[in-house]
Amino acid sequence: MAAPRSLDELCIALGSRRSAAGSPSYAEIARRIGALRGGEEPAKVTVYDCFRPGRRRVDARLIGEIVWVLGGDSAEAARWQEYAGSLNGRRPGVHIETTFAPRRAPGAEIGREALIASLPPAEVTLLSGLPGIGKSTLASALVPVGAVLTVDLRGSDPDRPAPDPIDVLRRMLGGLGHRSLPYELARLRERVCAEAAGRVVVIEDLGSGYPVVELIVPGVRYVLTSRIDLEPIAVRLREQGFTAVHRALGPLDDVASRRLLRHMLADRDAARADRPDAPVEGEALDRIVAVGGGLPLDLAMLAGIVGEHRGWTFDDLASRFEQEPRDARIRPVLEAATRSLPTRDAGLLADIALLDREVDEVLLLGAIGTSAEKGLERLRARHLIERRDGHVQMHATVFAFAADRSRSLRPVSTRRAFVERMSDALREVIARDRDYAAREAGTVLAVASAAREHGLDSAVEQLAIAAHPGLARWSMWDESLRLHDLAARGAALTLVPDIALGIAQCAEKLGRFDQALVTLHRVRRVAQGAALARTWNQIGNVQRWMSHLDDALVSYQKAIDVARTFDDRVVEGRAMGNHADTLRIVARYDEAERHYAAALEIALAAGDELNVVIVRGNRALCLLAVGRLDEARTELHALLEDSQGRSLPYVRRTMALISEACGDDISAREWIGDALDSPRGSGEYGTEADLVLLGARIDAREGRSSQARRAAEGVLADAERAGSPLIATEAANSLAEILLSRDSLAGVDRTEALAEAERHAREARGIAEATGDRAEVARSDGILARAACAAGHRSRAVELASASDELYRRLGHRMARELDSAADTSK
Repeated sequence: MAAPRSLDELCIALGSRRSAAGSPSYAEIARRIGALRGGEEPAKVTVYDCFRPGRRRVDARLIGEIVWVLGGDSAEAARWQEYAGSLNGRRPGVHIETTFAPRRAPGAEIGREALIASLPPAEVTLLSGLPGIGKSTLASALVPVGAVLTVDLRGSDPDRPAPDPIDVLRRMLGGLGHRSLPYELARLRERVCAEAAGRVVVIEDLGSGYPVVELIVPGVRYVLTSRIDLEPIAVRLREQGFTAVHRALGPLDDVASRRLLRHMLADRDAARADRPDAPVEGEALDRIVAVGGGLPLDLAMLAGIVGEHRGWTFDDLASRFEQEPRDARIRPVLEAATRSLPTRDAGLLADIALLDREVDEVLLLGAIGTSAEKGLERLRARHLIERRDGHVQMHATVFAFAADRSRSLRPVSTRRAFVERMSDALREVIARDRDYAAREAGTVLAVASAAREHGLDSAVEQLAIAAHPGLARWSMWDESLRLHDLAARGAALTLVPDIALGIAQCAEKLGRFDQALVTLHRVRRVAQGAALARTWNQIGNVQRWMSHLDDALVSYQKAIDVARTFDDRVVEGRAMGNHADTLRIVARYDEAERHYAAALEIALAAGDELNVVIVRGNRALCLLAVGRLDEARTELHALLEDSQGRSLPYVRRTMALISEACGDDISAREWIGDALDSPRGSGEYGTEADLVLLGARIDAREGRSSQARRAAEGVLADAERAGSPLIATEAANSLAEILLSRDSLAGVDRTEALAEAERHAREARGIAEATGDRAEVARSDGILARAACAAGHRSRAVELASASDELYRRLGHRMARELDSAADTSK
């Protein structure tokens, strides 16, 4: 196979190999690997994780072993192991700079008029060339007047991870003002196609090997810039039906360079009306043009220098630089441009370079004083910065030079003092403007990164916590997780519970559970006292979301023990409730009931009203599982009566499930409507998935199997993308039940429906067996029994129904029934 470009592609390809090998269960694969290792069998859920999209790391050795036991040879296994090792951690979440604003600038077309005239109309225009050749300036000349969407991928930065296309598409939509965005690539592309139709999108600084084609959708016009050759991408786009034109930019010829230099000098003179210079013409101009080498960036730097060396002639300036090798001229030019700066302006440039290539100007001036505005304008006049749309911007080459000099030539104390002022100013702005962190996420991350670099650990913690609500409101989970990760790297965390909670919430939304666990364990190593108990509780939550249920039980127990030691009854009660709910998931119902009772007693004693509601709501699910339906219904009605206006959609979800268990689909449908109509600010993904699946099962029973199937398939796809095995199991089993409904089997594709039902039920059983969700294993066996009976395999149906019934009986589940009754039902 072709080398996968991401862990998602690797996991999907591994799933294809499993299908080609007859779809052995994850437990069977684990057994085969155990035999291969001489008895050291990996955990079934760890094997399942290797097939789950959305991972940020996988066990490379295990990937190779899976390929081996699925029939690959040693060379294939080694190659897959190498793929996994190279892809691990390749695409962590990174901030993607996006702006939606005008970018046309007067004079942007100077020197490139002929090239612009030669460009045919195209959906995608691709511009490539050397650093400083003028790609971004030309892109600005090609876009219309008015707001355009600009995305900066920063692909030329070797230390910056390439962003996932899914994250880029989400930021593009966020830049256009949209929230509640999906995570599935196909749905995101559809959304961009609808929301950005007729607009222009500029994608800057594309890196080598980046799958930019995934960002291109019909109906949107694109301009792409890169230092790499973009012709192969243009060819791919044409093959997919897009009109694409590529131009590799070369240096300006002497005539164009003269015109551009004259324009820059005129712009400088207009800005300095008190000190106009005589026009530069003749040989002096030619020598400066020659020094610039046709690179617009070099010409801009030279234009900035000529007005600052009052004792020099233009011939002197040319003599200073024309002896430098052409490939090394820009650094001496930059040195000259910065050496002559007034001390205050030089310090201002050095301060900005500690942050990023683009920062919010208002925040910058708020931290260092509005008197610095004149200094910014002087730096702009020298072409060292740009001031655009309320931001201070630097060309990548200028930024790299200034950042290096700032760190090497200035004392740490000076740098730290500036970063501390920026951190303080940033927290004040966030406190006043709740959406600032989302609107200026790049600046927030830049300040936090600088604070971390300069040992301001407390400032980073406070920034992460202050920015999180605003970032969460706009679903900018990547950015918030990055902030929390920076905070977690501090040597002495003081706000451990808040940092742990933020990490856990971001992980849940992004499905980046591996990354979250690494960060939470980093927090755990420095946490003390009750904060350690809270951290263990959050570790357990992430493990439960990953369906590492045995590990979660251990973490919750540690949280309980530590909380008891330090007499933190609130944390003890919450960890006890989580422990009880995990016991329910693994069908240890008697133990779960005892732990629910203990958690409720602690929560009541501690006055933790939130946990009282959560424990009572989750306990009702346990009562439902064991068939105590009236008791569960009474408990939930009491919760709703005591809700004091809270919507409690998960309580209404459980009421709907109880109605289904009682055979009352009319009542279940009413409860579904009530739950879905409730305000949804809490992001209860699992609750909504349960409601959609329940509605789909009712639709199938009422003869709307096609509609039901589409709904269940959507939940299954979302669960796989989100990396939620528990929901994936429920969705796959529900889909199988829908395919076995009377309406579905009455169709012309009965044989196909039976085969699909069996495939989904087997996959659900494999996941449930791997994660320890024993009730769903029994359910899968019951579904497989019905499929076998419908296919005419009665002995196999009886065998499967017996296995299902026996497991339900051992668990004490309400679905336990007599074998004869089960067999009769499946006819």
